[in-house]
Amino acid sequence: MVLFRGDIKCKSLQRRTSISVILPSDNIHFLQDAEEIVPKPYRTLYLLHGLYGSDDIFLANTSIQKFAEDNGIAVVIPCGDNSFYLDNEKAHAYYGEYVGQELLDITRNIFPLSDRREDTFIAGFSMGGYGAIRNGLKYSQNFSKIGMISAALITDDVASYVSDDNVLRSRDFYESIFGDLEKVEDSDKNPKYLIENCEDIPDIFMACGVDDFLFEKNVDFYDFLMSKGIDVEFIEAPGEHTWEFCDKYIKEFIKTLSL
Repeated sequence: MVLFRGDIKCKSLQRRTSISVILPSDNIHFLQDAEEIVPKPYRTLYLLHGLYGSDDIFLANTSIQKFAEDNGIAVVIPCGDNSFYLDNEKAHAYYGEYVGQELLDITRNIFPLSDRREDTFIAGFSMGGYGAIRNGLKYSQNFSKIGMISAALITDDVASYVSDDNVLRSRDFYESIFGDLEKVEDSDKNPKYLIENCEDIPDIFMACGVDDFLFEKNVDFYDFLMSKGIDVEFIEAPGEHTWEFCDKYIKEFIKTLSL
């Protein structure tokens, strides 16, 4: 396994930004005197972190490196700041365009990653789960499967938020990210709107803990997908909004990619 951490110059964000990349190469088992060769180009998971995170947070809080190695898959983790992976025109910070297209172009140019849709996946935890479904649908030509772990599916409620010192409940914060909150429902910032307007919907995997504060929102979205006849797997399991839950179910998502 190879771990790369560095900076790339990004047109969508008009600045340099950090990424972490796990490659399933050099998989040498010294004690067993064995070496596993993963064929190139690599199948690739683009993995999005949650609020307050960065590209290194999965490395610090999950066993994603070992699991990627064991399953022969590359993992690219960008830094999304607190953007919800949406395009902010006023700040010229097009995070949606970045993770949906430009990041794929850059990483495929640098690393031996497959450019085939069937080999390319997007997933995330919390805010990253929202970013995965939003951009997995908006850029559905690029991704064959979407993974949502404890996804922050807040678009149905965000217009009712009021001012609060806590960023998680702050209307001012969400207006800075989503723009006019009254217009979110009928826009491509709403995953339900995208489902209604997407021609080639990727397969969808969802997991959320029954004690997670986002559980009801995930159940609602699952019910919506089922009502539309969408191919979706939803795991309801004991757990809260924790790294332990994320670690377990990002692994479950990766297992489905080997089928």
